[in-house]
Amino acid sequence: MFVGASALLLLVSCGSAESPVRGFAPAPPTVDLSMLEPATCLADNLVASLGTGVIVSEPKSIPDGFTPTQVITCDFGANGNGDVSADHMVGWVEQHHRGDLSAVLSAFRVPSDLRDPSCMTDQPVPPTVWLVDDRGYGMRPHVPQGTCGQYKWDAIEAVNALPVADTIVHQVPVGAR
Repeated sequence: MFVGASALLLLVSCGSAESPVRGFAPAPPTVDLSMLEPATCLADNLVASLGTGVIVSEPKSIPDGFTPTQVITCDFGANGNGDVSADHMVGWVEQHHRGDLSAVLSAFRVPSDLRDPSCMTDQPVPPTVWLVDDRGYGMRPHVPQGTCGQYKWDAIEAVNALPVADTIVHQVPVGAR
């Protein structure tokens, strides 16, 4: 019995995290899907009451183990200019960005500064951003903010530096957002 226990101990101690047993690999980190949702730019609480019935969650911290493969942005007008057409419609632009997301993830993980209620800032609103996995599930990350509530634009600039793989222009009625 001592020989059998010694052999078993030897087998167990020979394995390591860096050299998994043949045919066995550690499970990849998993994300609770309740923290993710189908990524869409056409939610009623993002652009307008379009009657889609879709309401998406508010921005939140990036969950541990979540590995996005693309970024989707939603913003007015091709250049964010929000030009209104003759039929009172405006382009709500959905862009899919792909590439190395490491700079994007780092920039969104920067903590916001402690808020000073005695100061305020006037600034444009950043686009809606989705971090999306290869199944189409995603989440909207918090855009870090400075002391007076100003956005730390490094996160948005990191997204804009990624190549655009696809652009879809949705026409929405004026008065949206």
